[in-house]
Amino acid sequence: MFGLFGKKKILKSGLLEGMTDIHCHLLPAVDDGAENKDEALQALRLMESIGVQRLFFTPHVMEELTSNRADFLQERFERFCSEQSTSIELRLAAEYMLDPAFSERRKEGLLTFNGTHVLVETSYLMPPLGFREILFDLQAEGYQPILAHPERYRYMSPEDYDWLFEHGIALQLNLMSLAGTYGPSPLRRAEDLLAKSYYTFIGSDCHRRDVYERSLQHLKVSTAQLKALNLLVENNKRLAQ
Repeated sequence: MFGLFGKKKILKSGLLEGMTDIHCHLLPAVDDGAENKDEALQALRLMESIGVQRLFFTPHVMEELTSNRADFLQERFERFCSEQSTSIELRLAAEYMLDPAFSERRKEGLLTFNGTHVLVETSYLMPPLGFREILFDLQAEGYQPILAHPERYRYMSPEDYDWLFEHGIALQLNLMSLAGTYGPSPLRRAEDLLAKSYYTFIGSDCHRRDVYERSLQHLKVSTAQLKALNLLVENNKRLAQ
């Protein structure tokens, strides 16, 4: 009945119970996410309390973060896992910026979710040179690109989203976009893409516990949106199998 008269709070919807979160920046001291182990553990404790079951660390891999190569991130991930205790199953992937350094990272081998699906992003202001060709090349090499938070890219038009969907590029919704955390424009785009069933996956993109917690406390969704989000959560689980 709540769908007829208003929206339901996400934290009371049961959506996050048993969730696999495929996008976060909580591996300490490797990017603009958690600065240290304590910050990371605070966020993980919150996620535990709301029912998150599995989590992929997806540190930024981009030109300016020269240390963030696959072997370095794997070593930091293994060290973190050996030094902490959480009921959440932790895994490692990465979020690759499609910048001039990406071709080199691709040659080194990409950190993927399951051997094929790889999380990628672009600048918020403009696409990389040869954007569509890069995506085609990844597909030709056997990868399945997942474009992170497409609702946040200011340069994208409705036709761009149509093209991505029609060419099999999976789109990942930032849950916090629906809370208006990034402003009204990403919120409107997220609602529109969700209504069109253009998203395949969902993630928190959590960098800090306080922002994540505040967003979830304010996030309300309609019955139709909750139904669509549940489908994305199920897709996340299958991605991790």
